[in-house]
Amino acid sequence: MSNGRHPHFLSPQLWYDSLPEALAEAQRSGRFVLAQLGRQSCGGCRALVEKTVAKEEIHEYLDQHYVCLAQDLDHLAPDVQALLAPLGDLQRTPYCLYLSADGRVVHHSSGGRPPAVFLTELIEGVTRAARLT
Repeated sequence: MSNGRHPHFLSPQLWYDSLPEALAEAQRSGRFVLAQLGRQSCGGCRALVEKTVAKEEIHEYLDQHYVCLAQDLDHLAPDVQALLAPLGDLQRTPYCLYLSADGRVVHHSSGGRPPAVFLTELIEGVTRAARLT
């Protein structure tokens, strides 16, 4: 893990930058993984991380249910690229992958969205991942 900060944006959330480390922590803690993929120049990515994730109910839900991973779309690690391959081309950033603790993509979303929609997606990710366990 890096210093726990998002690589581009200010955030109250603890962020991993390594998929294996995020998965290990998810398995250890009984949580799932949220992988946020974006670019520093993306306004939607900034809004997701600095505004939406910072909302108390979302920050608390993430802390309870997810280990957060952040990677730059222009410098993706090969293991994260492999997760994206079956999903096709990315059309809009930010892109979020919702992973089970064993690394399976259970849900994904792209583009900016309001906090209520993002929270619904987080809940959907937990629901789908829990079905796999």
